[in-house]
Amino acid sequence: MEKDKREQLKKKMKLHKKLGAIRFQKVVFEVERMKYKTIKTICPNVIRYYDKYCDFQKKIAIKHATSEEQIKKIQKNTKFNKLAIRKEFNQEKNRNYHMRYKKPTEIIKYLEWNKKVHQRGLIKDAVVGIAIVGGSIVFTPWLLPLLGVTLASAAVNFECINIQDFNLCRYKIIEDRLKQQEEQRQKEIQDNYQAAGEMVYEKLESKDQIPTTKEVLDSRKNDEQAREWKEFLLKEIRERQIESQIEKQVERPMVKVKGGIK
Repeated sequence: MEKDKREQLKKKMKLHKKLGAIRFQKVVFEVERMKYKTIKTICPNVIRYYDKYCDFQKKIAIKHATSEEQIKKIQKNTKFNKLAIRKEFNQEKNRNYHMRYKKPTEIIKYLEWNKKVHQRGLIKDAVVGIAIVGGSIVFTPWLLPLLGVTLASAAVNFECINIQDFNLCRYKIIEDRLKQQEEQRQKEIQDNYQAAGEMVYEKLESKDQIPTTKEVLDSRKNDEQAREWKEFLLKEIRERQIESQIEKQVERPMVKVKGGIK
């Protein structure tokens, strides 16, 4: 990245920080932690219900599909969403705010998507706010209390956009390093766990639904695949523990160092 571009991004980061990005992100993480624990307590079968919802949406989408390619894409997206929700509830982390160690550049796509969601929300709040003020003047002042709710929603949307912009600047500054980290990580997986990867990938591709652990193991062609998969899972657990410790330092960009990220 050019030096001028880097300096511009750093200046933007300072502005977003002054507008409360760091402070509000801590609030978001605390709400996130409470959200997952509450949902798990109130509805322990939430993943099962989400799977049914995904299957219902898939069924409708397939009815309107016009080609085999579209059907395969719908099925692939359904599996992705099911796997993503399992990871979120397992780690109690929203994919829109947390970097994946194996695919660190993916966070930029999620940040941009989440930013657009809150931008639409902010526009909606502005329209509703104007309507409430106009309705209070023309019809009844009893509508004014609703303005407070709308303003609170607008403030949340604004701060969420501020967080996304702060993190987009933060990660774009180190995007080249993140790409290098991603390539190294993918190469490491390919070199060390190719047999296990083939076993899991083949089972995922051959089934319309997500396969169980038993189904994956039963599909192994040899014990080497099972051994590699076990090693890979143990390594994933260790790396996720490192990620959880590092992520507490929210003001510092995540870059790869020996033994993890820093």
